[in-house]
Amino acid sequence: EAGLRAEAAALARRLQELERRHQKTCEEVFRVQRQALFMKSERQAAEDRLGAAQKQLEQAQDEARRLRELHGHAEDAARLVRDRDRKITELSKEVFRLKEALNALPESGGPPQSPPNTAALHARVRALEEKLEETERRHSKVVTLYRSHLLYAVQ
Repeated sequence: EAGLRAEAAALARRLQELERRHQKTCEEVFRVQRQALFMKSERQAAEDRLGAAQKQLEQAQDEARRLRELHGHAEDAARLVRDRDRKITELSKEVFRLKEALNALPESGGPPQSPPNTAALHARVRALEEKLEETERRHSKVVTLYRSHLLYAVQ
């Protein structure tokens, strides 16, 4: 019976050791699970931040693209303004030259009957003045458009 008691005591000690090791293993499993949950949470937060950053990048790229387009429109408008200015200047010079040519023509003392050349010059001057007025109107519209594009781009 002493042998059985010794064997029972040894088995009881072994059982206690196994219970202690089981408890330690359970604690380690719980710690690892808690750490895994924390890491999963951290990963999700990082993915959320990455998604937000990607969305901001896309928005910034869209805005940059829109600003490049507006800048292109503004440059086109500026080019149109320069072209219109040049045309207006050319037309003004031609009108001035034609008026001088008209003034240099001798006036007849008879009835107001203009030679065909003078009538043609008068018609040409009128046509050029009308063209000049139309060009100035268009120029004004282009300048207005150009200014609105610039104001929009600045905002």
